[in-house]
Amino acid sequence: MRNYLFIYLLFFSFIFSTKAQFITGSGEKLTVQMCLEKSKEREKRNDYRGASDFLNKAALIHWERKELRSAITYFQQSLTLNQKVDNKSGMYGIYSNLATIYADLEKFDSSLVFFQKSLDGRKSQGMKESIISGQINIAVVLNNLKRHDEAAKHLLDGLDLAKESLDLEQMKSIYGMLAETYQKAENNEKAKEYFDLYRNMHEMSQQKKIAIVSAEADKARLQAALAEAEKQKAELEIALKNIKLEEQEKNIQNKNEALNRLESNFTKQELAFKVLQQETDLKDAKFAQKQAENEKKIAKQRLYIGGIAGILLLSFVALFFIYRNQQQKKRANLILQDKNDEISFQQVQIMEQNHELETAVNEIEVKNNEITSSITYAKRIQEAMLPSLLNIQKILPQSFVYFRPRDIVSGDFYFFHHLEKEQKTVLAAVDCTGHGVPGAFMSMIGNEILNRIVAKNRITSPAKILNQLDKGITTALHKDETNIHDGMDLALVTIDKKAKTLTFAGAKNPLFYIQNNQLEIIKGDKMPIGGSEKEHKSEFVEHVIDISVPTTFYIFSDGFQDQFGGQEGRKFLVKNFRDLLFEIHTKDTSEQKQILYQTFKNWIGTEHKPIDDVLVIGGKV
Repeated sequence: MRNYLFIYLLFFSFIFSTKAQFITGSGEKLTVQMCLEKSKEREKRNDYRGASDFLNKAALIHWERKELRSAITYFQQSLTLNQKVDNKSGMYGIYSNLATIYADLEKFDSSLVFFQKSLDGRKSQGMKESIISGQINIAVVLNNLKRHDEAAKHLLDGLDLAKESLDLEQMKSIYGMLAETYQKAENNEKAKEYFDLYRNMHEMSQQKKIAIVSAEADKARLQAALAEAEKQKAELEIALKNIKLEEQEKNIQNKNEALNRLESNFTKQELAFKVLQQETDLKDAKFAQKQAENEKKIAKQRLYIGGIAGILLLSFVALFFIYRNQQQKKRANLILQDKNDEISFQQVQIMEQNHELETAVNEIEVKNNEITSSITYAKRIQEAMLPSLLNIQKILPQSFVYFRPRDIVSGDFYFFHHLEKEQKTVLAAVDCTGHGVPGAFMSMIGNEILNRIVAKNRITSPAKILNQLDKGITTALHKDETNIHDGMDLALVTIDKKAKTLTFAGAKNPLFYIQNNQLEIIKGDKMPIGGSEKEHKSEFVEHVIDISVPTTFYIFSDGFQDQFGGQEGRKFLVKNFRDLLFEIHTKDTSEQKQILYQTFKNWIGTEHKPIDDVLVIGGKV
């Protein structure tokens, strides 16, 4: 029995062609950021349909880029707006798009739910062609779920509608899918019945195509005959023109022969003139030679006289310089004596200054030891602020934290809090402005505000946490009264064990995660925490990831990828860091941490120094 996978391709090409038309229909090249801004503007004016249209466009841009999780997020937001205004047509279209994306992700149970919602809506509208397509879509998903009997029922319902509409192409496609479906259900009798129907319709279609091709061929033959006649006409015209050209060439040839005879006579006269000219040139050359020999003799005499005069002049100059040199030596000795006296005086002063400098260095060393002791104590305070690694390991056994401050204290810090009642875990990798003492102060402020938001107020939505953290930093630093521009970049995730989801939001920093041996990147929003008003055009956006399958994730600061090192003294770069994480993601987390430590150590070697704090957090869920 033949395989009819081409029918699946027909189905998916229909969906994707619809998607492409939706993106380009406006004629305007939009970015995701532009779409989100326009959507917010429409929503503020209570234009929920307009707002949903731009959310759809943002989702479709992500879909084209194969960023399927982001596409799902924006389609769901658009669905909420359509439900507000009861825009049923918009809702049914989004159901179909969500179903297709879940089919791309091979989440066929979710795909089936949304295709069924879309089909129910189309039935209520009485759109026969859309209902047929909906029945076929559901049958494809059911076959993937090995529910072949249910798939056959939907196909038969679609076949009845196709027959009513006399849609021969849809009928042929459904016959082929029924043959394949019954074959998978091991109902060979039914499979053969529908295969014969498919083959008969296919042959009828082919015969119709042959007739069309034959008619086109007859038309082509007539056009070829007409072209041949035109060609012969053109050849006759060319032959007439060639005859005229031959007559003109004969006239030109006769004229050229007469001209050649005249040129031959002129050449003989010209040759005689050249012979006379050469004899004259030879006489002039001999005269010039004699004149040159006379001038050479005169030059030798002048050179001899000049040489004697030069020797006398050089002798006089030498005597002058010897005398002047002796006078200069006398003056130099006097000056040297004065310099020696001055140097002796300066040496005494330098000895006194060295004593004063040594005293100052001792005082600075004492101050430096006091400052270092204070910063070292500050390090103990900062370490006490950080969450216990044992507590993190208790909640997330397959996790690690690789933390390497550049100085004694760090501008990077990590945040962890587990809410037992909600069964949710919040984890963040934070990179404060600066490093050392200024960065450490920012980390203390940021950690305190995060504790208040998550531990006290029990907020677990990453986007809400970042929005409140931004407001908290702005208030704490009195940014409306001061000129302080300090802030922080971070990546934050919430792990929901009940819902089996990982939700992410980022301020400039991304999330890397790996599922089914495929590394995905979700970028953070392009605005920092505590930035200027120009940098905050909207609120932070969160992204939901299904972790019902094994998932490895990483959040980090930019210290590792920006470090200079290697033989050429260049940056490690994001690409190399991403490839390193993908290479080690299957290993145990403790081994991953050791590999990161050794790789960083080997990269900086002995010739380079760390330029920033380094923080990498990884985990398997």
